[in-house]
Amino acid sequence: MSRLHDKTSVDFPIAEAQSRLEVFLTSLRGPDGVARMRLRVPITGMPDSFGLALEREVRIEARRRRDELRQADVVEIVWQPEGATVLPRFEGTLFVTHDGSPKRADIELAGEYTPPFGAAGQVFDAAIGQQIARTTAREFLLDLKRAIERPSTSSG
Repeated sequence: MSRLHDKTSVDFPIAEAQSRLEVFLTSLRGPDGVARMRLRVPITGMPDSFGLALEREVRIEARRRRDELRQADVVEIVWQPEGATVLPRFEGTLFVTHDGSPKRADIELAGEYTPPFGAAGQVFDAAIGQQIARTTAREFLLDLKRAIERPSTSSG
């Protein structure tokens, strides 16, 4: 297994950021009750606008739980590819923390993934797969940031 950890900041206080994160994750559920999201998987592993990327649909399981060590609610998250798509399965935690400002919060992603294809996948992971995984996690966090910071459509 390989570890991932990354974070992004959002322009909301911690409680509102947590609420918006949960609303977004709930919005991913389709009519069949299964949550899915398209992840951008960079082919080059480079987080630039010129890098080539594939988009792959993954099945997402997200559930809130209380983390007594952090004294906060966290979201346990698992994503895995749908169908015959070859992507690692990821298991981790999303948590919202203070970034030092009362008007901003950090969304952190921490967890582990298992490269596909056994020993061959581990060799690939050591060569370039880890960079691709880190960039994919970064893209996922940027998608969360955009969704959380999107203006609310409610009129209240």
